[in-house]
Amino acid sequence: MFTHLRKLYRTRLLTIPGLCRLVEAVLTTGVNTMAMLRIAAKLHPERTALTDEQERLSYLELWRQSEALAGALHAEHGLQPRQRVALACGNHAALIKAIFAFSRLGTHVFLVNPGMTADQLRALEERLRFDFYVYDDTLAAVFSDPALSKKSLPSYHPTDPSINRLALLPEAAKARLKKQKAGNIVVMTGGTTGQPKAASRKPSIPDFLPPFMALLTQLHLDNYRTVYVATPIYHGFGVVALFMGVILGAEMYFTRQFEAGRACELIARHNIEAVTVVPLMLQRMLNRDAEMLKSLHCIITGSAMLSPALARESLTKIGPTLFNLYGTSEGGFAIMATPDLLARKPESIGKPVCGVCARILDEAGQKLGNKAVGRLCLRSSWTTSKKNWIETGDLAYRDADGDIFLCGRVDDMIVSGGENVYPIELENVLAQHADVAAVAVVGIADTEFGQRLKAVVAAKKDSQLDKAALIEWLKPRVARHQMPAIVEFRDELPYTALGKPDKKALRG
Repeated sequence: MFTHLRKLYRTRLLTIPGLCRLVEAVLTTGVNTMAMLRIAAKLHPERTALTDEQERLSYLELWRQSEALAGALHAEHGLQPRQRVALACGNHAALIKAIFAFSRLGTHVFLVNPGMTADQLRALEERLRFDFYVYDDTLAAVFSDPALSKKSLPSYHPTDPSINRLALLPEAAKARLKKQKAGNIVVMTGGTTGQPKAASRKPSIPDFLPPFMALLTQLHLDNYRTVYVATPIYHGFGVVALFMGVILGAEMYFTRQFEAGRACELIARHNIEAVTVVPLMLQRMLNRDAEMLKSLHCIITGSAMLSPALARESLTKIGPTLFNLYGTSEGGFAIMATPDLLARKPESIGKPVCGVCARILDEAGQKLGNKAVGRLCLRSSWTTSKKNWIETGDLAYRDADGDIFLCGRVDDMIVSGGENVYPIELENVLAQHADVAAVAVVGIADTEFGQRLKAVVAAKKDSQLDKAALIEWLKPRVARHQMPAIVEFRDELPYTALGKPDKKALRG
């Protein structure tokens, strides 16, 4: 408890000025994310809040522009509490202003992948009938449709009305808005390969405080002033990183799209201390120039599987700075692996954080003992269903120390010749080969065994690796039923927008 109090004091939240700002924000703005930004603006007015490719804003400027945007959206577009607003944008200042502005108005905010196709967006509109859209210029053709253009705004435009231009209107800043309770923040789960489903949360101090304190005390986030949020804000991991940064008054950096070379240069140029990434981003930065990442004291990975080989490489090249977070859109942040654990057990995803209960159950819903593989289920005060256990869709087991190990998705497991086979186990072994740059393993139909494994491998540049050599290397390392029936070499693997191997494409 003393550690928690000391950490909160260091953030200035648990001080007389901090508590006064909290009361003032709630009484003036209401319980919404704009109140969070208002507190940060009052406590750190001159501190830089965000830097992207187009602008650099202090906390005071970000708050004032977000408030002005809320006033303009209400006055000019009639946005009302509980209406549904879709934000289909990359990581940039206009998106961040929009998130806070719409929360100030009490609307439900849906964070949508801007990489969706036109057909997917139209299907989403048919299903959810949004009241308003904000979109990036890459989607301009979709929103030229008269049915959508009358209820949408681009994030940026040089002359026409846009989110960024509305935020700069001086008269909008004078608008008198009523105090509002926050609407829901909805993450649309799933990548660009199918219709996403909604995982909805209402911003709540009691729900947000336990995971916030877990991150604050175990990652020591109060020690770091500069953070690069490389993960997409439209995903749960990214939006949580944004809110955490605001609460801590951190200086945050954003790029509309991730590119490894630019990311390394950004980190080196600004001596950035912490970064949020998916494992694929980390791998590409290490491949590009690990020396440019030496300013990092905290690397936070999540949203996709961290391979043991990548964990070892990061710890070796950069040092004990790697933290791996496990969670789901419905279950939220739940399990953490620290640098110390990853050094000893790089295959583990760690232990549940304080406030999270994790169970591994069989098909009948019975709790399994150590080393037994079953369905991983979560429960906490911040899941989307507080009273029920959340099915993660992942298979896992616990060891005698209570550390959890993933065995892949429930629908990834195959039965080959009567044996349960987990593709992730073969992936982890293949990733250790010196000539393998990336690998993914999927199950395929087989007339003799029912199912077999297919390994898709991207070899390192100038490698002479072939199927025969790889199979020979595998023989002493895996059981017979784990050997792949097919080994396919590709120049690179297909990935979803969140950096996960696109296994639907790999099965084809």
